[in-house]
Amino acid sequence: MQVFVSHAPSDRDIAAGLRADLAQLGRQVSLDRGEPVGPRWWETVLQRVRRCDLFILVASPDAVRSPGCLTALRYAVSLRKPLLVLSAGQTPLPPEANGAPRFDPDGLSITERIPKLRGVLLSLPTAPPLPDPLPPDPAVPYLDPLRERLDEARLEPSEIRELLRQLRLRLRDEHERAAVWGLLVRMRTRTDLPQPVASEIEKVLAPGWQPDPERRVEKRYWDGQAWTTLVRHEGREFNERRVPPPEATWSGDPSPARPRAAAAAAAPMTSVAPAPVRTRRQVSAPRVSRKRLMAAGGGVVVVVVAIVVGVSLFGGASGDPTATARKFVDAVNVSDIKALEQVTCERDRDQASVLFLQSGLRLTLERVDDSADPPTFTVLATDAGASTIRRTYPVVEESGQWLVCQ
Repeated sequence: MQVFVSHAPSDRDIAAGLRADLAQLGRQVSLDRGEPVGPRWWETVLQRVRRCDLFILVASPDAVRSPGCLTALRYAVSLRKPLLVLSAGQTPLPPEANGAPRFDPDGLSITERIPKLRGVLLSLPTAPPLPDPLPPDPAVPYLDPLRERLDEARLEPSEIRELLRQLRLRLRDEHERAAVWGLLVRMRTRTDLPQPVASEIEKVLAPGWQPDPERRVEKRYWDGQAWTTLVRHEGREFNERRVPPPEATWSGDPSPARPRAAAAAAAPMTSVAPAPVRTRRQVSAPRVSRKRLMAAGGGVVVVVVAIVVGVSLFGGASGDPTATARKFVDAVNVSDIKALEQVTCERDRDQASVLFLQSGLRLTLERVDDSADPPTFTVLATDAGASTIRRTYPVVEESGQWLVCQ
């Protein structure tokens, strides 16, 4: 019988004692401490789990928090391997191990321990044949190998697709989601992305509500480029009234910190996914200031949020409504009249500054609807306040280009 023992690094002495006991009973044992020990570590772990006749989890508080131990356990369950839990401290078991036989060596002498362990082993079912087909290999349970792959200068298309697949799998883990999101943001800047991969990344990173990367609140609004201060929590939607922390902390990305774009709005927002667009640049923004904006005519207070874009980004593919919308927003935010006229339709071009450059107002792109006829985009128009007013503009095609009209 081949036995695979998964344990946390802090439980190595317990695992070594178990290995000696199993060897005395004629079992072949492989130990894994649940953390990387070389470039082929995870591949070796999966091979050994597939070959084993019994999977043993040394269940300690550290082990049940270990991504490596838990992922190996889940893989063993998917292969229908017999399980045995060795108790190594008071801790709730992961769901996959609930109901598995338990062996507690605490307080037993070797003359008591060996016979009891033999009896437990004999009571376990025989490992069935491997499923056909095999379940997909689980992703590497730590981000360092993925981060290193992402930093490689050249990757084959198949390697890029596999890297994206593993990152998307890791998004499901709430403890790793923020760090994985940061890696996806970095991945979108690679120049060697196949178009289908680039489109898939943009779908993942499209504007919308996402679990809060800091886990301070339930949901936070991602504007397609940066996390905003617009949040949802316990049935309420509001602005946190604070400047987001630097990107390195905010996204889990260890690269040097850069300012993030601030703030969206407190008014209810309808989340509509934009058309996929391949983005090569990110917007960075300084602080957000706040005040109240009085709506004209009715005396109704509309509180708005300002996003002051500190960098003008006039890139993007020609003929793309989303790229045109982003150029328009950037031009307004930095009051670049020439750039604004370049994305304004012929009818409104001569009056572009009057129509769009209202004193103090700043825009942030909320969504693009390219299924409309003509396509439209919606912005959050702000003047350094704490809630939003929305504006929607049509995008018309003139001379082979998408242009904005009032």
